[in-house]
Amino acid sequence: MALFAQSGKRVYRPFLFSLKVEEVTRSVPDIKTEIETIVSAQELVNDSLLQEARYWNSAYPSYRWHQIMVEAGKRTKGHKNGGRMAILHLAIYDALAEVWKHKQGKERLAPFQEHSQIEKWGSPVGYSSYICEYSAVAAAAQRVIGYYFPEEQAFLDNKLKQFKKARLRSGLQYPNDIEMGMAIGANIAEKYIGYAKTDRTDKVWNGAVPDDKTLWSGKPGKWDPMKRQWKPFTLLSADQFRPAPPPSDWSSEMEELRQFNKNHQSSDIAWKWKSEPVWDLLLERKILEYGLDPFQAAQASALFHTARFDATIAAWDGKYHFWGIRPFQYDPDFKPILIETPNFPGYPAGHTTVAGALSTTLTHLFPLDAPYFQELAIECSESRFEGGVHFRTDNEVGLKVGEKVGRQVIEKFLE
Repeated sequence: MALFAQSGKRVYRPFLFSLKVEEVTRSVPDIKTEIETIVSAQELVNDSLLQEARYWNSAYPSYRWHQIMVEAGKRTKGHKNGGRMAILHLAIYDALAEVWKHKQGKERLAPFQEHSQIEKWGSPVGYSSYICEYSAVAAAAQRVIGYYFPEEQAFLDNKLKQFKKARLRSGLQYPNDIEMGMAIGANIAEKYIGYAKTDRTDKVWNGAVPDDKTLWSGKPGKWDPMKRQWKPFTLLSADQFRPAPPPSDWSSEMEELRQFNKNHQSSDIAWKWKSEPVWDLLLERKILEYGLDPFQAAQASALFHTARFDATIAAWDGKYHFWGIRPFQYDPDFKPILIETPNFPGYPAGHTTVAGALSTTLTHLFPLDAPYFQELAIECSESRFEGGVHFRTDNEVGLKVGEKVGRQVIEKFLE
C-alpha cells in the first residue's frame, strides 16, 4: 500500500465495490454557467460563511463525516450496530477509489486556477479537480449514516446541503464535478447498505450460558454473543486465529491481581483506556501530522476500521467458545479498580485483541512511529490487568490474536 507514492503513480483498488460505466453519470456542462454559479456563491461572503468553508474544506473529508457519525450515535439511545464504522469508511474508500480512477483519464485545473474572478476558499491539491472527492465522501457518508440512524435523516440532509454550498464557494471544483462526485458516493453507499443488511450485525442471541462454576457466568446482552457470528471482511472464518484454551488454574494470576490491588488504590492507565477513544484520536492525529490527502486518509481509515471489526469477531469467537472466567468471579472477594467488569467472558481480552490489530495496521501505515504504537498496545494490555477486569493471560493472548488479524487485513488490502 503505497500511501506516500507520487499522485500519478498511485493505484486505489476498491475493497468490495466499484461502478459500471453506465452507473457513472456524465454530462457536458456549460462552462459559462458553471463560472457564474461559483462567482454568485462567492459574492455573499461573510465571516460566518468563511468559517463554514473551513469547517468542510480544511481537513480531510472522512474526518468530518466520522465525527458526524459519532454525534449521531451519542444522540441515539439504546443499541448501536457494531458494523457502522467499518461500513462507513469502506464505503468512503471505495467511492474515492472510483473517483480516483476517473481522475486519471481527465486532467482539469480548479476553477480558481482558470478564472481570475473566482477566489480560492480552501487548500488546492496536486491532482485533477475532475469529479469532487469531497462530494463523493459526503454523499456516501450521508447515506450510510442515515441507514444506521434513520431518526437523524433531517439533520443529515441539512448537513449535506451545508456541505454542497461550502464546496461550491470554495472555488476548488466546478458544480458539475460536485454533482458527479455526489452521484458516485451515493451509488457506492447503496451497495454497502445492501451488504450491511446481510452482515449479521443485527442478529440477537437465544443461547444458554454453560452451567459450570469454573467458567464465566452471567446474563450477556442479547447482541453481544453474536459478534462472533458477524460476517468478517478479511478473516477466512471467525475461528481462524482462535487461541489455545485458557489455563485451567488461575490461582497464581489471581494472586498477582490481589497484590497489585494491595499496593495500588487506582490506575491512571486503567481509566484512560476505559474512557478515552485512544486509537481513533491517534489515527486522526497521524493523518493530519503526515498531511495525507483525502484518498490516502480514506485508505488509512478503511484499513483501520476493518482491522477493528475483524479483531472484534476474533476476540468474541474466543470469548464465547471458551467462556473464560473473570477475576471477580474467580474470587468473589476481589474488587476491581475499574469497579464494573464488562458483562461478557474474559478470554481473550477484547481491548487487547483490538489493540494488537490496530497497532499492527498503524505500524504498516506509519512505520516511523512503530515503537510508539507497540508501546501503546502494551500499555492497553497492562491497563486491563491493572483495572482488575482481566487476568494477565487474557491480555497477552489477545495482543497476539490481534496482531495476526492486523496482518490478515493488511494482506487483503494489498491484494
